[in-house]
Amino acid sequence: MTDQIPAHITAMAAMAAKEPVQDYQYPPKPLARLDADIRVTYTGVCATDVHMIDNDWGMSRYPLVPGHEVVGHVIAVGSDVTHLAVGDVVGLGAQAQACGHCDKCEAGIDNLCPERKFTYFENTVDETGEHVHHGGFSAYLRTDSRYLFKVPDGYGEQYVGPLMCGGLTVAAPLYEFAGDTWDLQGKRVGIVGIGGLGHMAIQFASKMGADTVAISRGTDKKPFCDELGATGYIASSDAEDMAANAGTLDYLLFCVSGGTMDINHYVGLMRPYGTLHFVGVPDEVVNFSLMPLMFGRLTLSSSPIGSSNQMRAMLQFAAENDIKPIIEEFTHKTANEAMQKVRDGSIRFRAVLKNDLVS
Repeated sequence: MTDQIPAHITAMAAMAAKEPVQDYQYPPKPLARLDADIRVTYTGVCATDVHMIDNDWGMSRYPLVPGHEVVGHVIAVGSDVTHLAVGDVVGLGAQAQACGHCDKCEAGIDNLCPERKFTYFENTVDETGEHVHHGGFSAYLRTDSRYLFKVPDGYGEQYVGPLMCGGLTVAAPLYEFAGDTWDLQGKRVGIVGIGGLGHMAIQFASKMGADTVAISRGTDKKPFCDELGATGYIASSDAEDMAANAGTLDYLLFCVSGGTMDINHYVGLMRPYGTLHFVGVPDEVVNFSLMPLMFGRLTLSSSPIGSSNQMRAMLQFAAENDIKPIIEEFTHKTANEAMQKVRDGSIRFRAVLKNDLVS
């Protein structure tokens, strides 16, 4: 197995919108003083990867190597890298860079840096239209070492990828609601949507000590949610169940992506001064009425990924509390099969690709 990055990196790339990924090679950029090279071991498949491949948001450039839930081993570092060493196991998420000196970066919210760059989105394209940074459907990656995060010793590499995006997405708002701590004791937290995000959110909220209430349309997912650590369950299609839980939640985390979301259906569950927070992105929000929010003194908020400080804290908390995503394992060469299951919603619950591009 090669322990140095090759002259041309083997990857899987989409060559046009809605096309399957296929074999592709690209030359790595020169190694900068703060860069590190990693040999990829696993890459998670996020719904965002599918949206980018299909150009659903109108900002994709091709060839496009997706993958922003990346795990690998450090094989080389730039001249000024001091926090990583060859052999370290690291993760890379959706954000690959920030300026490091603006007011947002200095305040510890580098995920809001106006100059932030993502792993392979539109702002990684140079003046010729070519990507200068690619995603993790690759044998190797050369990337800014400041956004490579050490994986705690003993944590299974196959589980890390989904934490780098989905795990951070659900953990960061819970951490902020807890006052930048991992303590939610005395709080009743609802999780709407028991899928790729929601099954991790239940684990985080439960391990943080919250009275954690799973919310789904029917009752069929209750035993599974109990196993994840939920202490309560609401069938949202059952009017009596919803009424019995009226005014009981301090915080409601919406983890549903796609479909239609009726916010008013859930407002009655909230205690005064409660928060309804979106991390999933519904296709359509209906029946949004300001008056119930105003008279309940409720807060409606949302967030994507968290900061680099939150990433480090999340990885450590997940390792210490045995929080793991439920995964189906594929390989880079069978990435199209994995992505089809993500597209049709049959994946349970996160797809992970093992690197078979390195001999």
